[in-house]
Amino acid sequence: MKPMSLRIKLTLAFLMIALLSLALVGLFANVFFGKQFEDYTVNRLNQTISDTVDQVTDLYVHSGGRWNMASLDGTGMSLLANGLILRVEDENGTVLWDAQVHNNGMCLLILENMAQNMQSFQSNFQGGYEEKSYPAIANGQMVGTISIGYYGPFYFSDTDLQFLSALNRLLLIAGAVSLAACVVLGAYLARRLAKPISDVIHAAGQIAAGDYGERLTANESTAELTALSDAVNSLADTLERQELLRKRLTADVAHELRTPLTTLQSTVEAMLDGIWAPNEAHLSSCREEILRLNKLVDELGALSRYESDALVLNCEPLDLHQLATQAVCNFESAARQKNVSLSCFGATAPVLADRDKIGQIIINLLHNGLKFTPAGGSIALETKNEADRAILFVRDSGCGIAAEDLPYIFERFYRADPSRSRETGGSGIGLAIALAIARAHGGDIRVSSVVGAGSEFMLSLPKGR
Repeated sequence: MKPMSLRIKLTLAFLMIALLSLALVGLFANVFFGKQFEDYTVNRLNQTISDTVDQVTDLYVHSGGRWNMASLDGTGMSLLANGLILRVEDENGTVLWDAQVHNNGMCLLILENMAQNMQSFQSNFQGGYEEKSYPAIANGQMVGTISIGYYGPFYFSDTDLQFLSALNRLLLIAGAVSLAACVVLGAYLARRLAKPISDVIHAAGQIAAGDYGERLTANESTAELTALSDAVNSLADTLERQELLRKRLTADVAHELRTPLTTLQSTVEAMLDGIWAPNEAHLSSCREEILRLNKLVDELGALSRYESDALVLNCEPLDLHQLATQAVCNFESAARQKNVSLSCFGATAPVLADRDKIGQIIINLLHNGLKFTPAGGSIALETKNEADRAILFVRDSGCGIAAEDLPYIFERFYRADPSRSRETGGSGIGLAIALAIARAHGGDIRVSSVVGAGSEFMLSLPKGR
């Protein structure tokens, strides 16, 4: 079965919600309004009967204390036109005027019409002829009995039915207009929601195909869609950057391996061709290149171990300031030879960490600082003790790092010097190893630099794990 598109699903969902809402509104409106209209009809009927009793009693009073047949006939016929059947008896129970006797056919026709009206309104309506009797009181004396018959328990007149029918037609028209508006609005909103998602799908497909230049325009009206577009754009940026690093890594690895291998090849070929004698000097040169290759392999192996989830840390309580001071002591001789000032200051910074591995981070940072700091420069280490972290700053007054190189200096084999001269750098793995060790401890290393003014590396470690 072919999956349904999001746009169709959303449109159908809006349609179903609109239909359900209209059905509920129609149901509640009919039930509630119907009950209210029934109560209104019953109250109106009772009020009409009460007014009729007063009216008939007034006829007796205005006729000089006697029943006037002509007045009763006019009043009875008027009431019959409104669906009320009048019967008047005197104080002795003698029937003076009875609508069913006066015009029985019309009474039956009115009752039949009322029954048809109520059946057309409600097919299971149970009703029939009902009659209520009231005493006629004039001047404090009972002068007769007034009986009012009607179709009960209540009835709707033709005018009432026309009103209810018009109301239902208005509800249907309003419902149809609302339904059409919901469908149009639902389709529009579904398109607004589905299009950005379709764009994300297209962009993801382009990224999967290796085209990392695809970017999405953020949808500013919907926070989630904006976040989704930003996430896809960030993914494309990251993959594009990683692809560039991967290509550069391949070239850098080839360069790192080519230099010692080329030296080995030329030296061995020269000795095989008899140009050079296989003496100690030439063999020592070959050994140095082999050691360089072994060191490169060892550094790669170490980096792989530090980035592994299975890395075991031998953590112990230690003072980051004391560890930095020891490292400075170890580099004093090298710094003196290069005429570089080396200092360490700051507060005690206790951490729970692997002493050897954290020491390696400090050594790597000091080694880089000493390498890029000219004679007469300075390198300063400072420790700070924060609430939950220990901070080590390594600041130098060297040549600095260009802004375009800062995001990549922790990548393996990355060197800001395109020529990759060993006079200006090593293999390019030292900082990658330092960052891997810091993150294995739950910490991080950040760098800030200004070309010509020096660099600042900040090692941040949690106090306890």
